[in-house]
Amino acid sequence: MQHAHQPPRWPHAFAWAALRHPEREQATLRVVLGAAVLLAYAGYAWLNPSRDASMVARIVALYVFYGAVTLLIVSRMASPSKKRLVVTSIADQAFVGAALAAGGEVGLPLLWVVFWFLIGSGCRYGKRTLAVSCATAIAVIGALTLWQPWWNANPSAALGLALSVLAASVYLTVLVDRLGNANRDLARQASTDPLTGLANRYALEHIVNRTMTAAQDTVLLLIDLDGFKEVNDNYGHAVGDLLLQQFANVLARRMPNRDTVARLGGDEFVVLAHEAHNRSAVLAITEGIHAALASITSVEGRAVSVSASIGACMLSSAANARHADISAVLRAADRAMYRAKSLGIGKTVFAEARDFEAG
Repeated sequence: MQHAHQPPRWPHAFAWAALRHPEREQATLRVVLGAAVLLAYAGYAWLNPSRDASMVARIVALYVFYGAVTLLIVSRMASPSKKRLVVTSIADQAFVGAALAAGGEVGLPLLWVVFWFLIGSGCRYGKRTLAVSCATAIAVIGALTLWQPWWNANPSAALGLALSVLAASVYLTVLVDRLGNANRDLARQASTDPLTGLANRYALEHIVNRTMTAAQDTVLLLIDLDGFKEVNDNYGHAVGDLLLQQFANVLARRMPNRDTVARLGGDEFVVLAHEAHNRSAVLAITEGIHAALASITSVEGRAVSVSASIGACMLSSAANARHADISAVLRAADRAMYRAKSLGIGKTVFAEARDFEAG
């Protein structure tokens, strides 16, 4: 169950939402920065002709081609792939290893790329991808130490590089953890009503818009508290706030965990209830809400009498009316709620097709 002063319920949380196209961004950098490195090594090979410089330039050119291929692939993919991330993280470090193996001392300027890949993996995708990149880099360094002549002759340089990669990865892991926690805290604050701890309008909009694609048996209930103004006028806003918190707690405890409970502001609340198969099921939910509100008879020892007017909008009706967005749904529910208010206390009214019309 969701209680007040706890984070709002979200059906799913996607880390990918923090970045618009992280894979495309990384693939673009492969092409752009790879091309810059290619130009630098091509110029070096032209000014200082050698087999090593030529080999490094060829491997970098192959890497640019690989970057272009990955850019083409991720641009056509609608969703990220964990397997693709593992493959590309290994391939990135493997290309650097190949250039270092082919160029020996000539390839040493490419060492910064090892750390660039570590930073990119950690900051874009998190600890797991960072671990894959780190493990690949250390394996590459070990292979160079065993089989590449320059690295075999300079084991202390290989050891220093391996320790640097490990230390940088550990430090990046700590930073990724802290940044992840900070981002989650910010996301929670941005999506939570500070008074009640329920989801706010911002969070509700995202949930409803995502739910509209599978809106069968889902209803949005717009709840307006009748008599709340009198509580504020008679006892002050502090008592009014306590009443809102008390109702939020009761409402959140009553609704199943799969449903979303939100506060739009003032004395308006929303319940997004799933498995509402028909109007009878919706009325059963709203009767429970009316009963829960009727159970609140006092706040801080002060007698209160508050009821609710509820406008019910089936999301399938909104989709059928071609008004599949949160604004149209809330507008229809609001109009139904005002009709309920005109009928007296404790009423529920369903939105009709005409309620979706603008104006």
